[in-house]
This record gives sequence, structure tokens and C-alpha cells, in this order.
Amino acid sequence: MIADLVEAAIDSPSGWSYPGLVGKLASARWRAIQATMGLTRADYGTVRYLVQDPRARRDDLTIVPVDMTSDAVIVVEALDAPRRAQYADLGLDFYASGEIGTGLIRRQLRGALRRLAEVPEAIKAVAELAVVLHVLKPAGPSYDVSYSDPLLPFSVFIGFDSEDLRVGDLRLAEGILHECMHLQLTLIEEIVPIVMGAQERHHSPWQGTMRPLQGILHGLYVFRAIQGFYRKLLDLDSCSADERTYLANRIKSIAEEIATIGDLSTSADLTGAGKRLAFSLRGG
Repeated sequence: MIADLVEAAIDSPSGWSYPGLVGKLASARWRAIQATMGLTRADYGTVRYLVQDPRARRDDLTIVPVDMTSDAVIVVEALDAPRRAQYADLGLDFYASGEIGTGLIRRQLRGALRRLAEVPEAIKAVAELAVVLHVLKPAGPSYDVSYSDPLLPFSVFIGFDSEDLRVGDLRLAEGILHECMHLQLTLIEEIVPIVMGAQERHHSPWQGTMRPLQGILHGLYVFRAIQGFYRKLLDLDSCSADERTYLANRIKSIAEEIATIGDLSTSADLTGAGKRLAFSLRGG
């Protein structure tokens, strides 16, 4: 049973990557979606999923292959006006029509996917989970923005700069992996609950506020994954000097942020599986 695989993965030393699990999690979710909505991976779109209509319009800006080892593609979808307004109310900013070129989006996305493909477990997660991508407008060149909605199992919202930036492919790769890891943990939670209460509040080093434990555990899981991805890139020795400096600094800053989080594994808000996950993530 998939629940047994999830339980074993939580206890495994492989960390965030959980080899072999992400495909099974995705397949289980696709079976449920097809049974309830009639949507397949090929038909999936954010608007279609939200309105629960597989025949609704899907406004494709472009379609980009994930890598050369699979048939998976990422559909870059433009939201309709009601959905744009819905997510704008959450603070997300979108480009106006024609404000950013499709060619630039394709080039930057391909660059990020090439970096993700250097780490097999990273590109596997992206191939399974990032089926549809929505382009966000960052506040400026020094800002990275990304978002995922736990109600959307295979959609990610990622910031693209209107110009190519230094180490931009790494920054974009991080945003994509970041949101895929949120989606992966949400799928895990659907199989094996990790949170059973919302009484406690913990400081979030990423948002600077007190947040429920579920949000903190998601952040810890996601940033451990990013650390793992960056460490594997450094081990490959395929990066430029500038990239190596960037990666080392990013790994260090994540470690410093995580160090401000207390021991979550003793929380009464966590299930047994959640406590084990929190304990394994603390080790880094």
C-alpha cells in the first residue's frame, strides 16, 4: 500500500527526495482526479481544475519539455480574468498581456530545467508535479517570488524576470523545486496525515511571523530539499565560480534560518509520522 511506502520514506535516510515515491503519489492523485472530474494529465489546466470542467478553455502560452529522459512537458498557462483577480487578492502580481515575451519565458524555463536535470531526483519531482506553470511578476530583479495552492495538485506559480539575470537559472530552478516540494508534501499529507492540530504557533524565519505548525513544517521540508539540491550541484563540480559562490551562500543562509526553529518533533500538534518527519528534517 502507498501509505506503507510513505511511512517508510519518512524514516529513510534519503531525505526529501524519497526515490520512487513521487511517481506513485502523483499516479494516485491522477486516478482520483480522473474519476471525479474526467481530467487526465494531458487535459489538466488550472482553470479547468478550479471550475471542474475538462472542456473549459485552457489558454496555453507555450509548452516546454521537462527533459530528454521522459515525455513530460510543462504547460505555461495564462489565467482567465476571474482567476487572475482571485490570486491577485492573495498578493500575487501578474504581467499584463505582451509585457513579457513568450520566447524569454521559454528560454529562462529551459535554463532552469537544465539545472534541475543535473540532479535526477529534482527533475523527477518536477516532471511529476509541475504540470502547469503560471508566470508571476516579481517586485524587482532582487526579488524571487513563487506560490502554490494546496488545492491545485499540479500547478505552480513562478516569478520570471523580464531580463536575464546573473545565476537566474539557479534562482528560477529553486522557485520551481520549492513549489514542487510543497505539492509533494501536500500529497504525502493526503495519504499519511502529519498534523492533527493547530494550537501552537512558531516563529517562521522566512515570513518573520508566528505561524501554525503545518506552515513551519512545510517550510522546513522545502528548504531542506533546496539545500539538498544545491549540495548535489556543488558535488558535481559543473558550476562556474560565481555559481559556486552563490550556492555556498544560499546553503549557508538556509542553514542559519533553520537554526532559529526549535525542535518541532515534540509538538502535540503533530501525528506520530509528523514527529518523525520533523526529527529527520532537523538533521539536515
